[in-house]
Amino acid sequence: MKSAPQTKILSRLLRAFVIQLVLISLVTVIGVLAAFFIVERLLVNRALQGEAEYYWSKRQDHQSVPLPDTLNLSAFSSADPRYAPPEEYKSLTPGQHRVSHDEQSRIVHISEVNGERLYLLFEEGTVSNLAFYFGVVPLLLVLLFMYGFAFLTYYATKRAISPLSQLAISIERFNVGAQDDKTLDLNELSQSSSSETRILADAIQHLVNRSHASIERERNFTRYASHELRTPLAVIQGSVSSLELLELEGAPARAVERIKRTCKSMGDLLGTLLLLAREQIDADEDVSVSNVHTVLNTLVNQANDVRINDAVSIHLNNNAPLSVNAPESVLNIVFGNLLNNAVSYTNEGSIILDINSDSVSISDTGMGMSEDVLSRIFEPFYRADDTESEHQGMGLAIVHQTCERYEWRLDVSSNPGVGTLVTLYFS
Repeated sequence: MKSAPQTKILSRLLRAFVIQLVLISLVTVIGVLAAFFIVERLLVNRALQGEAEYYWSKRQDHQSVPLPDTLNLSAFSSADPRYAPPEEYKSLTPGQHRVSHDEQSRIVHISEVNGERLYLLFEEGTVSNLAFYFGVVPLLLVLLFMYGFAFLTYYATKRAISPLSQLAISIERFNVGAQDDKTLDLNELSQSSSSETRILADAIQHLVNRSHASIERERNFTRYASHELRTPLAVIQGSVSSLELLELEGAPARAVERIKRTCKSMGDLLGTLLLLAREQIDADEDVSVSNVHTVLNTLVNQANDVRINDAVSIHLNNNAPLSVNAPESVLNIVFGNLLNNAVSYTNEGSIILDINSDSVSISDTGMGMSEDVLSRIFEPFYRADDTESEHQGMGLAIVHQTCERYEWRLDVSSNPGVGTLVTLYFS
């Protein structure tokens, strides 16, 4: 069974040759019609006209010149009652006509000299035979040759692109980032008789080998980073748990709570970054279902606890129940970054979070962004002038990559001096 790339390439190739053959056929038909026209209008007309001129020239010297009478040509004369033309011919004007007589179609050429008319009749069947043998047959032979050459060209082209089709199939089936993937086998193509195919196969094989090495280095780094970063976080969390046993009050208690909250945020961030570093989402993560209202309510409470600007209010509107197939740690990173940006760059007014049936929107009355800044907010480490942009650093870059991983759509609109509206649509 042919694969999709090969089928598409061959179908496009076949379609091109079919179009070519159709055009050839149209040209051939036009040529046949033109040949018939030439035979009838030019050759027959010129032959009949020559017969008439020959007859009239002989008639000037000898009044008793017999009328032309051959296998395909017969004649009538208005001057001789013995050869009077049929009644239906008498109304015709001088020139060439096609008429039917005795259930037969004939070509009639009428010429007139000194009031006397000569009627020359030529059998149309003879014209058709002439057109067939001198027009249709040669063109049919040419058409057959052209069809044959077109088929040979198609066959040769098909054989020429067959290695490229196999190469496309092998590359499409090959997943360079899969853990259990086998090495891309291009040995057969590397031994192809086509030098171009061999060069291309060797270049792709070299590129795949380099990609394998690069991906393996990234996987090793991900494993090492996960182990090395989670260990100190676990130590800090254990120390925080020990400090909580002391029943601290005032500033020390708030500091411990802040450290605990920061450790949790760092753990969520670490998990999200490791998730983005992987090629595919694990099956157990796909089935994780999180309640959006629960996540946002916690984030809003935390933001209100650390907020020092009383001129800004934060409101959460639960317009519809919404659950998302993603871990809470991922939602904490996404909504946490969006909410922190809104809080950090809103000096007065309000921040409103609306939970809808398929989306969450966060609007603020902050400084807003210009069109130039808005077009670059998802670039890592991009920083604009503080007076123009309220979204800087890595936060939105991580949010954007996370949304792409889960196939969510993130829309951002902003007006300088008015505020920003961020809407996250869940698929």
